[in-house]
Amino acid sequence: MFIDFSKNIVKLMMATIVVFTMASCSKTAVPGAIMSVEEIAIDGYDPVAYFTASKAYKADATFSYSYKGLTWYFESNENLESFKTNPEAYIPVYGGFCAYEIAEGDIEQSDPRYWHIHNRQLYLFNDEDAKEEWFRDIDTMLVESNREWGLMTTPEAAEVE
Repeated sequence: MFIDFSKNIVKLMMATIVVFTMASCSKTAVPGAIMSVEEIAIDGYDPVAYFTASKAYKADATFSYSYKGLTWYFESNENLESFKTNPEAYIPVYGGFCAYEIAEGDIEQSDPRYWHIHNRQLYLFNDEDAKEEWFRDIDTMLVESNREWGLMTTPEAAEVE
C-alpha cells in the first residue's frame, strides 16, 4: 500500500513537471528588433538602395552608420545621409525577417536579395517562393503578419490570447 501511494506521488510530480515545462516552452520568444548577422543589419544590404535604385545592393563598410545597436551599410554617402535623416522610413518591416514566415507564425532569416516595396514599406523574404506566396493574397498576409509580429514582439499580448 505504501508503494502504491509513493508511485502515485511520483506520477503526480512528473505530470506537474511536464505541465510547467510545456507552459514555459509555449511562450513566444521575442525576436531581435532587426535581423542582423554579427551585428550588421540586414546582412549588409543598403536599405536605402531598395527605394532609390530599386535594387538589392550588398554594401561594404565604406559608408556605415550605427543605429539601434547595429551597423548599417550603404552604397553611397547620399544613401547614408538619407538614412540618417529618417531611418525608420528605410528599415524593413518585421525587423527584416521573412514577411511570409512571420505570417505563418515563424521567425526566419530573410535573404535580402528577395524583397518588395509595398505602400512605401520594405518587405524581405527568404526566397522567391515565399515572396510569390506572400503576394497571392497580400491583404490577408498583411493582416496575419501584423498580428503575428505583434504577438512575437509583445509577449504580454500572447498571454492574453
